[in-house]
Amino acid sequence: MEQHIMWVFWFFLHWFCSVHSVSDGDSLLSPKGVNYEVAALMSVKRELRDDKQVMDGWDINSVDPCTWNMVACSAEGFVISLEMASTGLSGMLSPSIGNLSHLRTMLLQNNQLSGHIPDEIGKLSELQTLDLSGNHFVGAIPSTLGSLTHLSYL
Repeated sequence: MEQHIMWVFWFFLHWFCSVHSVSDGDSLLSPKGVNYEVAALMSVKRELRDDKQVMDGWDINSVDPCTWNMVACSAEGFVISLEMASTGLSGMLSPSIGNLSHLRTMLLQNNQLSGHIPDEIGKLSELQTLDLSGNHFVGAIPSTLGSLTHLSYL
């Protein structure tokens, strides 16, 4: 009987922990307590030259990037859109862009971006719209774009 009670206890403990845990993909905070989307956006900012200062409001100490210029979020608070078209940005697109796992729209057309298009864009499984036209990217289009099954505009 005691063994049966222990088994039931462990079963419920396991069930409780699995129901109440938050997976890494759904938690906005990194192990260091920084919003992982803020960290990804700040990595993107670091790789770009922003002569028009359109990203001045982007702040690493912010817990909510949803109020930032050119960033839109879902009702749940996830970054779903980056609309940075024709903003005079130059530099390279950071591979950290792939950490914005809920991104649906990325508009970066008509800037002066250069270098390679990062393979990590292929990690954006919810991406529907991607416009990188009017930039100075070099090299091949990453084959990882083939895994973006929701992509309807490229």
